[in-house]
Amino acid sequence: MRRSAFSLVLMTVLMLVLGIMIVAQFRAAGRLRPLPGTGDEQAILLSALADANSRLRAEVGSLTAQEAAYEHDRGTAGLQELVAELNRVRMLNGMVEVSGPGMELLLDGPLNALDLQDVINELRNAGAEAITLNGRRLMVSSVVTVDTKGQVLLDGQPIARPYRFLAIGDPDTVETAVRRPGGLLVLFRRAYPNLIVQTAQHPKVVMGVQRTQGAFRYAQPAE
Repeated sequence: MRRSAFSLVLMTVLMLVLGIMIVAQFRAAGRLRPLPGTGDEQAILLSALADANSRLRAEVGSLTAQEAAYEHDRGTAGLQELVAELNRVRMLNGMVEVSGPGMELLLDGPLNALDLQDVINELRNAGAEAITLNGRRLMVSSVVTVDTKGQVLLDGQPIARPYRFLAIGDPDTVETAVRRPGGLLVLFRRAYPNLIVQTAQHPKVVMGVQRTQGAFRYAQPAE
């Protein structure tokens, strides 16, 4: 915006100078008309005026082209930002397939819904950018709950032990965070002495699209 405003101001100044020069030149030409033998002088003045007009028009054309190029670049950059943000939102909501290095965490024990939700939060806090649980892609709105019969549910769908998490992110960072002293796994082992815990790092993890997307019942785009 600053560059665009500057270009407009500069073009206005140039046009004002052009107008002043035209008036001054015609006034000078008018004063020379009564003098004898002024034909050559008038021709010189007209030639100088034409040259000045040509230079100023060229400058105005150059500034106009620069302004157009700036607006195009700004529009392209804005579009690229929108596309990048859209892709980010689609990845967070499991709408596109993603791949990258990651870590696998397998837990086999009588974990409850709150325990599993804590594991998901732990992985996200460790920098996991995409997560699956028992092959189901987690979305931003994903939640682990339990039904009236005690069945553990992920986004309303039943899941059973063993619980296998896959997390895309820096494998060392994620595994270190999960296994840190005093961390979540230590607490789980105290609560569930027979809990089986296995971790593995993978150079490439592929996660498919989450086909089931949540629908908004109340929220609508703001006008």
